[in-house]
Amino acid sequence: MRVKLLGIGVAIVMLVLIASACGANEPEPRERTKSGPEKEENVVKQTTIIAEIGGEEVEISMHDNPTSRDFMNQLPMELTFKDFGGFEKLSYPQEKLTTEGAPEGDTPSAGDFAYYAPWGDVTLYYKDESYAKGLVLMGRMEDGGVEKVAGMGENEVVRLREK
Repeated sequence: MRVKLLGIGVAIVMLVLIASACGANEPEPRERTKSGPEKEENVVKQTTIIAEIGGEEVEISMHDNPTSRDFMNQLPMELTFKDFGGFEKLSYPQEKLTTEGAPEGDTPSAGDFAYYAPWGDVTLYYKDESYAKGLVLMGRMEDGGVEKVAGMGENEVVRLREK
Protein backbone atom coordinates (compact mmCIF):
# COMPACT_ATOMS: atom_id res chain seq x y z
CA MET A 1 0.00 0.00 0.00
CA ARG A 2 2.88 2.36 0.87
CA VAL A 3 4.55 1.71 -2.47
CA LYS A 4 1.27 2.40 -4.29
CA LEU A 5 0.78 5.73 -2.39
CA LEU A 6 4.41 6.68 -3.05
CA GLY A 7 3.90 5.98 -6.76
CA ILE A 8 0.74 8.12 -6.85
CA GLY A 9 2.56 10.93 -5.00
CA VAL A 10 5.47 10.86 -7.46
CA ALA A 11 3.01 10.90 -10.38
CA ILE A 12 1.19 13.94 -8.97
CA VAL A 13 4.46 15.83 -8.43
CA MET A 14 5.53 15.07 -12.02
CA LEU A 15 2.16 16.25 -13.41
CA VAL A 16 2.44 19.51 -11.45
CA LEU A 17 5.98 20.09 -12.76
CA ILE A 18 4.95 19.37 -16.35
CA ALA A 19 1.88 21.62 -16.10
CA SER A 20 3.89 24.52 -14.65
CA ALA A 21 6.57 24.13 -17.35
CA CYS A 22 3.91 24.35 -20.08
CA GLY A 23 2.82 27.78 -18.88
CA ALA A 24 6.35 29.14 -18.35
CA ASN A 25 6.41 31.01 -21.67
CA GLU A 26 2.99 32.62 -21.17
CA PRO A 27 3.12 36.44 -21.30
CA GLU A 28 2.48 38.36 -18.08
CA PRO A 29 -1.10 39.60 -17.78
CA ARG A 30 -1.56 43.33 -18.45
CA GLU A 31 -1.72 45.58 -15.46
CA ARG A 32 -5.17 47.07 -14.84
CA THR A 33 -5.65 50.79 -14.27
CA LYS A 34 -7.48 52.15 -11.27
CA SER A 35 -9.49 54.43 -13.49
CA GLY A 36 -12.43 52.28 -14.44
CA PRO A 37 -14.28 49.12 -13.71
CA GLU A 38 -12.19 46.33 -15.27
CA LYS A 39 -10.68 48.75 -17.86
CA GLU A 40 -7.23 48.41 -19.37
CA GLU A 41 -5.36 51.59 -20.18
CA ASN A 42 -5.22 51.92 -23.94
CA VAL A 43 -1.75 53.39 -24.57
CA VAL A 44 -0.46 51.68 -27.70
CA LYS A 45 1.64 54.28 -29.43
CA GLN A 46 2.86 57.39 -27.68
CA THR A 47 1.77 60.69 -29.19
CA THR A 48 2.44 63.89 -27.32
CA ILE A 49 0.64 67.19 -27.63
CA ILE A 50 1.64 70.53 -26.14
CA ALA A 51 -0.64 72.77 -24.11
CA GLU A 52 0.74 76.31 -23.82
CA ILE A 53 -0.47 77.60 -20.44
CA GLY A 54 0.57 81.08 -19.33
CA GLY A 55 3.55 81.06 -21.68
CA GLU A 56 4.76 77.67 -20.44
CA GLU A 57 4.49 74.32 -22.21
CA VAL A 58 2.81 71.29 -20.67
CA GLU A 59 3.27 67.96 -22.42
CA ILE A 60 0.27 65.63 -22.59
CA SER A 61 0.90 61.99 -23.54
CA MET A 62 -2.15 60.95 -25.51
CA HIS A 63 -3.82 57.54 -25.32
CA ASP A 64 -4.41 55.69 -28.58
CA ASN A 65 -8.21 55.64 -28.75
CA PRO A 66 -10.77 57.04 -31.24
CA THR A 67 -11.69 59.99 -29.00
CA SER A 68 -8.12 61.23 -28.57
CA ARG A 69 -7.36 60.69 -32.28
CA ASP A 70 -10.47 62.72 -33.15
CA PHE A 71 -9.26 65.49 -30.83
CA MET A 72 -5.75 65.48 -32.34
CA ASN A 73 -7.24 65.74 -35.84
CA GLN A 74 -8.64 69.15 -34.82
CA LEU A 75 -5.23 70.51 -33.74
CA PRO A 76 -3.90 73.14 -33.58
CA MET A 77 -6.53 75.06 -31.62
CA GLU A 78 -6.98 77.67 -28.93
CA LEU A 79 -9.47 76.99 -26.15
CA THR A 80 -10.61 79.16 -23.26
CA PHE A 81 -10.64 77.14 -20.02
CA LYS A 82 -12.62 77.89 -16.88
CA ASP A 83 -12.64 76.25 -13.48
CA PHE A 84 -15.38 73.79 -12.65
CA GLY A 85 -15.97 72.34 -9.20
CA GLY A 86 -12.53 73.10 -7.81
CA PHE A 87 -10.97 70.01 -9.40
CA GLU A 88 -10.85 70.60 -13.17
CA LYS A 89 -10.51 73.20 -15.90
CA LEU A 90 -12.81 72.71 -18.87
CA SER A 91 -13.40 74.10 -22.34
CA TYR A 92 -15.50 73.34 -25.40
CA PRO A 93 -13.84 72.47 -28.72
CA GLN A 94 -15.73 73.61 -31.83
CA GLU A 95 -16.71 70.06 -32.77
CA LYS A 96 -17.91 67.25 -30.52
CA LEU A 97 -15.64 64.21 -30.39
CA THR A 98 -16.42 60.60 -31.16
CA THR A 99 -16.94 58.18 -28.29
CA GLU A 100 -16.71 55.11 -30.51
CA GLY A 101 -15.44 52.13 -28.52
CA ALA A 102 -15.23 54.18 -25.31
CA PRO A 103 -16.11 52.71 -21.93
CA GLU A 104 -19.38 53.81 -20.31
CA GLY A 105 -17.43 56.13 -18.02
CA ASP A 106 -14.22 56.51 -16.07
CA THR A 107 -12.62 57.77 -12.85
CA PRO A 108 -10.20 60.67 -13.48
CA SER A 109 -7.21 61.51 -11.34
CA ALA A 110 -5.06 64.62 -11.10
CA GLY A 111 -3.11 64.93 -14.36
CA ASP A 112 -5.71 63.33 -16.65
CA PHE A 113 -6.88 64.98 -19.87
CA ALA A 114 -10.39 63.84 -20.75
CA TYR A 115 -13.53 64.38 -22.79
CA TYR A 116 -16.91 64.59 -21.08
CA ALA A 117 -19.32 63.50 -23.82
CA PRO A 118 -22.63 64.61 -22.23
CA TRP A 119 -21.51 68.26 -22.29
CA GLY A 120 -18.99 68.06 -25.15
CA ASP A 121 -16.12 69.55 -23.13
CA VAL A 122 -12.46 68.68 -22.75
CA THR A 123 -11.05 68.71 -19.24
CA LEU A 124 -7.69 69.08 -17.53
CA TYR A 125 -7.91 67.56 -14.04
CA TYR A 126 -5.80 69.07 -11.28
CA LYS A 127 -7.39 67.00 -8.48
CA ASP A 128 -8.73 63.46 -8.28
CA GLU A 129 -12.44 63.07 -8.92
CA SER A 130 -15.04 60.32 -8.69
CA TYR A 131 -16.40 58.13 -11.47
CA ALA A 132 -18.32 59.99 -14.19
CA LYS A 133 -20.56 58.31 -16.76
CA GLY A 134 -19.70 59.61 -20.23
CA LEU A 135 -16.08 60.49 -19.38
CA VAL A 136 -13.39 59.31 -21.80
CA LEU A 137 -9.73 59.59 -20.78
CA MET A 138 -7.67 60.94 -23.70
CA GLY A 139 -4.25 61.49 -22.17
CA ARG A 140 -2.07 62.30 -19.19
CA MET A 141 -0.15 65.48 -18.36
CA GLU A 142 3.55 65.09 -17.73
CA ASP A 143 5.40 66.30 -14.61
CA GLY A 144 4.52 69.85 -13.56
CA GLY A 145 1.30 69.96 -15.58
CA VAL A 146 -1.04 69.58 -12.62
CA GLU A 147 0.48 72.61 -10.85
CA LYS A 148 0.28 74.77 -13.98
CA VAL A 149 -3.36 73.82 -14.56
CA ALA A 150 -4.27 74.45 -10.91
CA GLY A 151 -2.71 77.93 -11.20
CA MET A 152 -4.57 78.90 -14.37
CA GLY A 153 -6.70 82.01 -14.21
CA GLU A 154 -10.39 82.12 -15.05
CA ASN A 155 -11.06 82.16 -18.82
CA GLU A 156 -7.42 81.43 -19.63
CA VAL A 157 -6.62 80.80 -23.29
CA VAL A 158 -4.62 77.62 -23.89
CA ARG A 159 -3.00 76.83 -27.23
CA LEU A 160 -2.93 73.12 -28.08
CA ARG A 161 -0.78 71.60 -30.81
CA GLU A 162 1.05 68.41 -31.70
CA LYS A 163 4.63 68.18 -30.48
